[in-house]
Amino acid sequence: MQTLWKFGATGTILRSYWGPRSRTLTQGVTMGFKYLFQVFMVVFGLAGCASTQVVGVLPEGLWHDSLFDYQTARVTDNADTVFKLDESVRKHLASYDRMGYTTEGRLDLLISRLYGPSGIRLSYNSGHTTGASQTWHNQRGDCLSLTILAYAAAKSLGLSAHMQEVRVPVLLDRRDGLDYVNEHVNLFVRNDTEILINGQAIQAGGFIIDFEPQAGSRATGQWLSENAILARYYNNRATEFMAHDDRANAYAYYRAAIRLAPDYAPAFSNLAQLYASQSLLHESEQLLEHAIALDGPSYAPLRGMAQLLQIQGRDEEAKHFLTLLAKRQTEDPYYWLGLGLNALHNGHPHDAVQALERAAAITSGFEEIHYNLGLAYWRDGQRDAAQKQLVALRAINNHNQGIAVLSKKLQANTPQSAVF
Repeated sequence: MQTLWKFGATGTILRSYWGPRSRTLTQGVTMGFKYLFQVFMVVFGLAGCASTQVVGVLPEGLWHDSLFDYQTARVTDNADTVFKLDESVRKHLASYDRMGYTTEGRLDLLISRLYGPSGIRLSYNSGHTTGASQTWHNQRGDCLSLTILAYAAAKSLGLSAHMQEVRVPVLLDRRDGLDYVNEHVNLFVRNDTEILINGQAIQAGGFIIDFEPQAGSRATGQWLSENAILARYYNNRATEFMAHDDRANAYAYYRAAIRLAPDYAPAFSNLAQLYASQSLLHESEQLLEHAIALDGPSYAPLRGMAQLLQIQGRDEEAKHFLTLLAKRQTEDPYYWLGLGLNALHNGHPHDAVQALERAAAITSGFEEIHYNLGLAYWRDGQRDAAQKQLVALRAINNHNQGIAVLSKKLQANTPQSAVF
């Protein structure tokens, strides 16, 4: 199973928080059954800007243009198509007195234009990354797309804004036969003036707008330049092409991402997966080594390296990376799934529930986890909880054969022992 890095898809996401404490300024607008975004006030402002990483020497034989029919024209996105707002969007955002607004007032204006009753009422949609104007017209987008739109709109309104990358715990997302390790971005809007909250004057460093408030991303992170943002955009698009088996365009977009941000480890890790799919195993190994050197022992390149060595029969070498990976196993849903299945087979449903709940908490859209967690709840006598897992399973894939099996069990009075 290939593991790819991607921004803003619901699923395998790396997340942990640091930075100044902050408190909620404005709750997000409710769209359907979930919050679309949330605004936080950062009391102490950003602790610092992005640190400079040492890129080092790029791997030899990095590019294989002829194998992937490389053409620069394949990359149709650029800074203008990603960040530029078209005339209709600028007109919608226009304010006749915008320079008279405080930072707080402009922020309110931004939110009302994007999310208020007279705004376009954006919705979250994972799996496809688009530029600011296209996201506006689509009225939906993934985390990266929505944050790029908010960034472009904030700049249009004269706000001092920066996108930032926030580290978050590992959550895994399986879609279309691929596993995704999602990164997270949000928007920091600097506040240069004193603002009033509940009649009290507060000197705030700025505001954070986050499109995944359930992630709790109130912490400040690493500021991203527009080139760094564009590199992450290219990485997302490349991963989308790879998911559709369009290797030529995937290669072109990974190439573009690395050209813009040669210190961006996920692009190297993802390109390694593409190379491995073409039996370029030596080159894939070099890329994974480079990704680990850039970003440390991160989940995706460690897992990729272990799998790459194992398929070559180099089990002893793979043990080193498996040991490193074992240190992160509590963040791996497959680890908890395995424990849960073993507990079910051994007749310990309560232990299975505990393990599978851990698995469900760190992933999304994983049908096998929801089925077996429903089964474990049922065997443990928690019928209502089992029913909720059945509902979740139907929402993910209404054609999953486990739905009929679990439904039949829930209609029975006595738990059965078979594991689906």
